[in-house]
Amino acid sequence: MRCDRARELIGAYVDEELSGDDCTAVAAHIASCAACRELLADTKRTSSAIAELGRERSPKGLASRIRSQLALVAHTQDGREKRWRLWQGPSGAIRQTAMVAACCLLAVLSTWWVSSSMLGADQLQQEILAAHMRSLLQDSPVQVASSDRHTVKPWFAGRVDIAPDVKDLTAEGFPLVGGRLDYVHQRRVGALVYRRRLHIVNVFMWPAPSTEEAAPKATTKNGYNLLTWNKSGVTYWAISDLDAGELARLQRLLSG
Repeated sequence: MRCDRARELIGAYVDEELSGDDCTAVAAHIASCAACRELLADTKRTSSAIAELGRERSPKGLASRIRSQLALVAHTQDGREKRWRLWQGPSGAIRQTAMVAACCLLAVLSTWWVSSSMLGADQLQQEILAAHMRSLLQDSPVQVASSDRHTVKPWFAGRVDIAPDVKDLTAEGFPLVGGRLDYVHQRRVGALVYRRRLHIVNVFMWPAPSTEEAAPKATTKNGYNLLTWNKSGVTYWAISDLDAGELARLQRLLSG
């Protein structure tokens, strides 16, 4: 098995989702390839870090919306009882039936909402990964090549809907390569490109839906580490095959 194929399967290998033949082939390749063993270790560390984050809180206001819907159903049912009292059964049983029906409906709606959110998040991650891979297939991953923030920052003016905070982090070990435009999530976005030794890091940026800041959230996709956060009205997505810890360090430097 070649390294590129093994990298595609390492995520599923860690999650124990591979068939017997694929699992055996990946295990044999990892045993003979130091680079893929390092990627496997990085993926396991990232998975553990994500697991330690715990479950996300439910959206703000979800509990109050559920209570409001239950109250509305109960109120509607009370009105029907008054109009149809001649042929209805005991009111307590009717209320209970209505409450059960409402709970079932809300459970279905909640499941649909969670499933839609997960599908949307996975699709966005796939788009980020595809954009990153496209940049690696080009002769150069940038359209404006410079480590000077005073050259890169003005280049984005009029090309994207934000004024990106461009930093040259050469002294910290993350030299700025330059910037470019890309297309992610059905919109034109800006991308800053950094280098860490032989690793390329793409940092995608577009306007956030709100000014509320969001703490960094890490994930992996096909062996690549992704990190997203919101700051000062901008959504950021950083992606690289770089170690998850070093990617998190870059995020802290960019946000500092």
